[in-house]
Amino acid sequence: MAESVVLASLRVACVTVNSRTEWDFAEIGDDQGLTAVVEFTSRREVKSRLIRLMQALIGQPIRDEAEVAVRAGLTNGQVMRDFALATAVSAVRNALVDIRAQRDGLSLTRALGGQSVDSVELYANTNRHLLTTARRPRDFAAVAERAIRDGFRTIKCTPFDEVDPRDPGADLVELARPGLARLVAARSAIGPDITLLVDCHSRFDLASATAVAAELAKLDVGWFEEPVNPERDPEALAEIASRVSMPVAGGEHAYGAEFFERLVASRAVDVAMPDIKYCGGVSEAVRAARLVARQGGRTSLHGPTGPVSILAGGHVTAAMPAALPLEFGVYECPWRADLVDPPEHVHNGRLHLPTGPGLGARLNPSVLQAHGHGWSPESL
Repeated sequence: MAESVVLASLRVACVTVNSRTEWDFAEIGDDQGLTAVVEFTSRREVKSRLIRLMQALIGQPIRDEAEVAVRAGLTNGQVMRDFALATAVSAVRNALVDIRAQRDGLSLTRALGGQSVDSVELYANTNRHLLTTARRPRDFAAVAERAIRDGFRTIKCTPFDEVDPRDPGADLVELARPGLARLVAARSAIGPDITLLVDCHSRFDLASATAVAAELAKLDVGWFEEPVNPERDPEALAEIASRVSMPVAGGEHAYGAEFFERLVASRAVDVAMPDIKYCGGVSEAVRAARLVARQGGRTSLHGPTGPVSILAGGHVTAAMPAALPLEFGVYECPWRADLVDPPEHVHNGRLHLPTGPGLGARLNPSVLQAHGHGWSPESL
């Protein structure tokens, strides 16, 4: 039987990436002096939820990381309904899995039930970069072309800036025209042999999503990501999926493996997209992928964020069945790779996994200090 982990410490750090983005990290330690670094999110309420959660857990022996919510006096329903709380719970669960892997001398991949691999395939999310530049069709084309020169074989665009579903009188299909022009430019730049994915950020409804998908089919789009919100309107998403010719993907903000199983079983999505920062953590993402595979679906982790979550996602991708490439936000900042030690190693569209127990990397204190607030201990 697994030895219990007793949590003993928490400190947090924040890195400013650019005017739009921050990456937040927590270092969570046990009573034996082992620590795990996890990435959460820049929403301020998450930090307060994480502190309160750790205050409830400190000193308690925890044998199974899936017990975190119960140990803190929370129900699964409470966690599922509160995104900030789900993020905090996921962070602690991630830390516990990492600490146990370190105790056992296993890489995170092996601790999650996978076989060690040198690298995993990535796909290039171009949106994070494009949010800091102009977003004309030629800008979408240029970054997509740059990504394929760097060895990526799959490119994702998020083009529908002008579409606002909150306006009841808006013609969403007409508002999608500039986004379609951006996609035409990207497809022209990368040619027919590169996979082009499209993320809609839940900007459509049933009728407009069906019409836009017909245009996307002409561009041989590889998947249609979240035309509507999978958590709020899974029935509409299932109806869209039944009408369109391409795979539908989604689920990035959901908590719990069973959610993804239901989403695939109902044929709302073909590709489940758990995010290890929100879904319950690395082991929950692997469990979700197994349940999804039994329903005939596939899994591609969501998470175009910092190098800690991407590295953890790489281990998960290596461990889960029916895995598709892992999302990677390209060209967001020039010092990204050096934020972790050893540096993040992305080459020819693949993330190379470090050796060593647990995650296999730590934050680089000098880079952290140069671009962030450094570690700040919290009172527990």
